[in-house]
Amino acid sequence: MLQHAKPSQWPIIVVLLACTGWTALADDGSDNTAPMEVTAPAVGTQPDPTGDDAGQQDASDNPDPVADAAVDGGSAGPDSGDDPQDDGADTSARETAEAMVIDMRSNLDRAKAPAPQAESRLVEEYQNAIREAELSGGAYSGAIAEHLLGLGTTLQQLNRHEEAVEVLKRGVHLSRINSGLYSSEQLALLRSEIRSHMAMGNFDVVDERQRYLYRVERRALSRSSESTEALIRQAEWQRQAFLLEVGEPETQAGRLMIMWDLYRMALNESIDIYGEQAIELKAPLEGMIATQYLFAGYRGYLYDPSSSASDLQAAAMTNQSFRRGESVLKAILEVNVLNKLGPEQQIQDTVALGDWAWWYGKFNDAEIYYSQAMTLIDELPEDTAPALKDALFGAPVALPRLEEIRPLPDHDTLEDGALVIGFDLTDTGRVTNVERLREPEVEEEKAIRRLVRALKNTRFRPPFSDGMPVRVEGLVWSFEPEAWRVMVRDEPEFEISTGEG
Repeated sequence: MLQHAKPSQWPIIVVLLACTGWTALADDGSDNTAPMEVTAPAVGTQPDPTGDDAGQQDASDNPDPVADAAVDGGSAGPDSGDDPQDDGADTSARETAEAMVIDMRSNLDRAKAPAPQAESRLVEEYQNAIREAELSGGAYSGAIAEHLLGLGTTLQQLNRHEEAVEVLKRGVHLSRINSGLYSSEQLALLRSEIRSHMAMGNFDVVDERQRYLYRVERRALSRSSESTEALIRQAEWQRQAFLLEVGEPETQAGRLMIMWDLYRMALNESIDIYGEQAIELKAPLEGMIATQYLFAGYRGYLYDPSSSASDLQAAAMTNQSFRRGESVLKAILEVNVLNKLGPEQQIQDTVALGDWAWWYGKFNDAEIYYSQAMTLIDELPEDTAPALKDALFGAPVALPRLEEIRPLPDHDTLEDGALVIGFDLTDTGRVTNVERLREPEVEEEKAIRRLVRALKNTRFRPPFSDGMPVRVEGLVWSFEPEAWRVMVRDEPEFEISTGEG
């Protein structure tokens, strides 16, 4: 068919051949095209985190193999004996075809090999500084680590966390070589590396690096404010790892024990540094009460007077844990009073003691604390007392009421949300008669069920009227999709810990 194509059709055929990648047309069946070796240019090459030729591109202008094959194919024509034409017309047709193919080649070059984006100026400056340090001091120069930290944090800001991790790991390695295995110089590098692993969701790696960071911190930092802050950060990671369920299930209780010990160590160091009445004691104390709430929710103690000896032992542990948490909350109240934070803070701290007792089902103890708080509220000026009392005791409040631990995600009381749930509340704060009034048609039933289950398992501080808790019926809460999605992602499921049978 091609041998009988007319010259006027030839440019179109050449263009088609260019697009399909044919390399030659032989009029006698022989292959007159020499083999061609093509080396593709390095497009989008990432900078080498070691600093050698970082961010450099291959500057060679290699030809596009598809376009070159099309040009080679255009040099051959149909057998002139099959369809005789004027030589001038044939030459003109070939020139037209070649022009069209060259034009197509330029378009393909632009589409297939776009110019790489310019590297960040700050990244290039750090890379140049690293190369200069290597040239002057060698690959293990102590000056390189500081530049690696700067490069790593810059890559983090650009959301290039995989590159940042490699850069920061090299910095840690150089710091250990130059300053020792537990040198303080590697702390900033380790913390930055952990941030990148967190951003990538590598929680198991974060856990391993946190353990190493803790060992370095305990040896590199003396009993100082830095040491105390490091202990609190480590305790916060243990809490986060517990809520994210990092590691094997049987290790989760151990995390809470470690968390408690870390906060206790931070408290002791704070007392040594600041004294027994300092406001700086609040941070570890608040961490300790959060730990006790997690202990209670994780263990799910239930007391039954007719139970076996083992259950009675669990009840004793429950009472011991309750008293421990109560002591911590009283210490927080005392610190705030000594530092003269005002009557409203004292009211909040007293309500927190009541909430702790209510959570454990010790309703008599709780009502005593709530009554003390109401008395303090009545002593406030008339323009502030009613609003504060209504905020604390006028509506149900999900427990625990801590910033560190939230049993339920954000909700609204309107009935136009994506998921609308109706329920009742007993005068002891138990959720009953849960009903889905509206639910979305989405493939997220597991997440929604988990949210509904969390609501059922949440202990509430019920509203109070005339100093007594009251039952509430017909509560309506609505949730948007982010609410049930966050439950699957990182929210714990609390089991109510009470003294009820």
